[in-house]
Formats: sequence, C-alpha cells, structure tokens
Amino acid sequence: MSELLSAEDYLRFPQQAGDIRYAYGPHPLQFAELSLPTSAPPHPVVILIHGGCYRELYDLRPLSSVVTYLVGMGSAVWNIEYRRHGCGGNFPHMFLDAAAAVDYLRQIAVEHDLDLDRIISVGHSAGGHLALWLAGRSRIPANNPLYSADPLPNHAVLALAPLTDIASAWRRGACGEALLDVMGGSPDHAPANYRAGSPAQLLPLGLRQMILVGEHDSDILQEARQYTDAAAKYGDQAQLLVLPEAGHFEIVAVSSAAWRMVGSALQLLAAASASG
Repeated sequence: MSELLSAEDYLRFPQQAGDIRYAYGPHPLQFAELSLPTSAPPHPVVILIHGGCYRELYDLRPLSSVVTYLVGMGSAVWNIEYRRHGCGGNFPHMFLDAAAAVDYLRQIAVEHDLDLDRIISVGHSAGGHLALWLAGRSRIPANNPLYSADPLPNHAVLALAPLTDIASAWRRGACGEALLDVMGGSPDHAPANYRAGSPAQLLPLGLRQMILVGEHDSDILQEARQYTDAAAKYGDQAQLLVLPEAGHFEIVAVSSAAWRMVGSALQLLAAASASG
C-alpha cells in the first residue's frame, strides 16, 4: 500500500476561489462562495463544508478541486466558510455561522436560479459533523442557543470521514482544545451543547445519509459504524461505505482511487434528488 496522505498534503491541494463571494455576516470569515455550472437552470445545490479539526489553520480552499468536480456534475456549489477555534468560533458561533451560511441561500436563490428543493450537503471531517448537524437542526429545542425557527431543509447528506458522536470524539481526544472551544466545554460541563450539537444526539434526521470513511481512518470508522447502526434503528436511511486503502484525506483528493467511490455516491444522491 502507498503512503497515506497527510494533513500537510491536504494543505497543498490545488486552491482557487469560487465564482462569486457573498458575506452572510459582518465577520471576515462569515462568507461563502457560489460556483455555478454551465448547464441549464434551475440548478441543484451542493452545500460544501470543509473540515480541519475545527482549527483556524484549515479553511475552505483545499476543497477547490471538489468544487470543480461538483460543478462539472451540473450542481451549483455553495462552499461555506465559518469561524473556528482560534478565530472566534467558540460555542455557539461556529454552529450559528454554518446555519446562517446555509439559510443565506434563500436570499440568492432567485437571482441564480437555484433549486432549493434539491439540496445535498457534503462535508469532510469536522465539516461532515456540521453537514449532519445542519440536517438535524429542526430537532433542536427552542430554549437552546443553536435553535433555528425555520432552517433550510436538505434532501440528503454525504458525510466524508465525519465526526458523528461528538461526546465520543471528545473522550478519545479528537481535536483537543479546538473541540472543547467550539463545544463550549466537555460533555460533563456542557451537556446541553452536546445534545444540540452532536448528530448522534439529533437522530432521526429524517433524510438520506451516506457516510464514507477510509478503512485506515480507524477511530472515525468505529464511530461511523455505531452512528449508522443507531440511525437505522431510528428509521433513517443511513448507509456506511468503507473506502479501501484510504485514510482521512484520500477521501477528498479527486485524483485518488478513493474518490471514485465518493463520485459514485454523489451521482447516486444527485439522481435521487432529481427524481424527488
């Protein structure tokens, strides 16, 4: 087996800006980039959410090749940025940013002929956490700071190497102080934050979920198995696919063998979205 891609490799992925940048809030990191296909409108939408263990170092730019691939599929891509650990993302700000970025699509849908009835969320790592969390926002109680009265609904979620049970992730030491910052403390000190901010605590999400994890991404894979089993017991249509000979970053490297499975999953979800 060839050597797995590292975080340093990930940061060296090709990078380019999207077509149009919109600010959904006043902070410099409260923005998203819209990239549009050349196909005839109305355009289905992919919400793309980068990861990086919630840390400031990792932004939306390494997913540029993923944006290009998705646009080539005929989707408009809404690549969102948000505050993280080290740049104002302490609880609840990271979550509120992600929610505001997604809901902002309502303001630009008519101008760009976006079909908001065909939305798929795609997230990697911590972004996979947020993609799943966004799908479950309607289940957050009204007395929680993460509550949203009218969240924009998704059709499906493709979560790539996601953190799914955030309390479990904390117990195994994932992302260190960055996770504690964005969650507002440990599960013992801030249990309500974990109940409202962890996808595993919001089940059932009520929509199709495909979870893809590399076979060598062992901690993520173990949690993903537990999550998809739990989701199925709640009645959700949730599926786990294990990518052979892949780690944490091959899954978003469009030139990798692992990406072929990701591309197939995207095509499947896009076809299901088009058929209603």
